[in-house]
Amino acid sequence: MQIILVRHGRPDHSHAGWCTPREMKDWIARYNAAEVVVGEAPASLRRLVESADRLVCSSLSRCVQSQAALTDDRQQPSDPLFAEAHLPYLDWDFPRLPVRAWRLLFRSAWFCGLSRHTESIAVSNRRARAAAERLVELAEAHGCVLLIGHGIMNILIGRQLRRLGWSGPLHLIMRRYWAPSIYRKAG
Repeated sequence: MQIILVRHGRPDHSHAGWCTPREMKDWIARYNAAEVVVGEAPASLRRLVESADRLVCSSLSRCVQSQAALTDDRQQPSDPLFAEAHLPYLDWDFPRLPVRAWRLLFRSAWFCGLSRHTESIAVSNRRARAAAERLVELAEAHGCVLLIGHGIMNILIGRQLRRLGWSGPLHLIMRRYWAPSIYRKAG
């Protein structure tokens, strides 16, 4: 049995520019609506997808589009259980900082408990536990399961899989789009 966590493809959206904390709301909305650059999927990932016995996918558009690019449009059902833990933001009109700075600051603050305009890390961790349990059930029924998901949520799911006795990478590389991480049942 194995579970493969894959981060979606690269959204066609710029991380450049400056904004206020309140303007991050619009940046996040544009990121969520961005089309995925599909021509970048590596051939090795396509082979992993073809070898999987079951595919699952986050319900967010960038994952659905990534799945379509990897499976030649053979759509499997998507599930909001696997959706990304979104960035929080504050309703401040100052200061203006680079988007990259806000992303780093708000994600770090989210890990420390800030959840303004999004679910808390505690809720995301509970959802990641349920997602990991769901993936384990699917792996027990089908053998090899591949999830097309997100950077942060895949990290949280990976942590839960290790807690459930699966072996796999301790630290997923969030920056790499299309990157797979393979977990196997220990023992």
